[in-house]
Amino acid sequence: MRSVPGTASGTDRSAAGGNRMTLSGQADGTTRDVSMDVAKGVGIILVVIGHAWRGLNTAGLIGDDRLYQLIDRVIYNFHMPLFFILSGMTFQSWALRRPVGEAATSRITRLLWPLILWTYLFAAARLAAGDAANTQLDGWQNLAFWPLPPRDHFWFLWALFLQHLAVLALIRFVTGPLSAPAWALLAGVVLVASSFIPFGLHEWTHGAFTYASAFLAGLALGGMRWRPNGVLAFAVAAVLFVGLQVLSFHVPHILVTRQLLGIALSLLALAMIHILTSGGTSSVIRLLTWLGLSSMGIYLSHTIFSAGARAVLGRFTQDLSLHMIAGTLIGIIGPLILYAIIRRVGRPSWIGF
Repeated sequence: MRSVPGTASGTDRSAAGGNRMTLSGQADGTTRDVSMDVAKGVGIILVVIGHAWRGLNTAGLIGDDRLYQLIDRVIYNFHMPLFFILSGMTFQSWALRRPVGEAATSRITRLLWPLILWTYLFAAARLAAGDAANTQLDGWQNLAFWPLPPRDHFWFLWALFLQHLAVLALIRFVTGPLSAPAWALLAGVVLVASSFIPFGLHEWTHGAFTYASAFLAGLALGGMRWRPNGVLAFAVAAVLFVGLQVLSFHVPHILVTRQLLGIALSLLALAMIHILTSGGTSSVIRLLTWLGLSSMGIYLSHTIFSAGARAVLGRFTQDLSLHMIAGTLIGIIGPLILYAIIRRVGRPSWIGF
């Protein structure tokens, strides 16, 4: 199963979303940076939790609005910027190693095709669920729609698609490869532009433009050799992470602060994960790595499984804790089972996994 495209750690296939589930090495014989796969594993768990949490709120199962806002803000402060940063970290090296046409075509097969397919599968599942769905569709004629601009959580794939093509064109036809300081400067310029200039904030480009600064920050980080290490560095990162999460509830919730906090929190999370993984592997690290390598399939299909769990469980209980646990576990395990099934009968890439 592929990881979320462009968020892998350094093989030729990594930015194309084609990682193998291995811990020890890469195709070129270099050491694999396990921390990036672990970060994706953490990120995809947060994606499933966040969508399950919001789904329960839409269904009216969360009675405490303050509790809902607390958990929602803490998760959504950084989990999507984290994926965009991870995507940027390996993209330049990947894009420079293959012909432009091949690189562009791979963005269609690994980003655009899953977006189109799962947009319709998700709509069909919602239609089949009928009254059990939070957002209902009435009649199969509702499947006769164009999948763009993107719907639901598939905006992420479209945003990455636009970002990848834009940076591919930039480094292959205009500037050539850029240094880490150049990417950092560009990230700052785009952050300011997207926060204070209304262009780009259109339904077709909103996601790509809003998270472009995080993607560019990832490109800058990918060009840096320094990485934190040691107990003191972990403690500092943890304190800063908690402090920024608290600060997020006391600053204006506007685009510029959301972008700054998202990038800062993601970098701190990456620092902590890197330090933890540098001490060796454990069962938890191996599990998170596996989930990170499986993140594409989980991202595409988890909402169908989580929503199904909520609909079935809702017939028997309204217990919030039980709904959250079941929705999260089934939202992760369901796509893994689907992957195992499709692998037996065909190629997982057929369904975008």
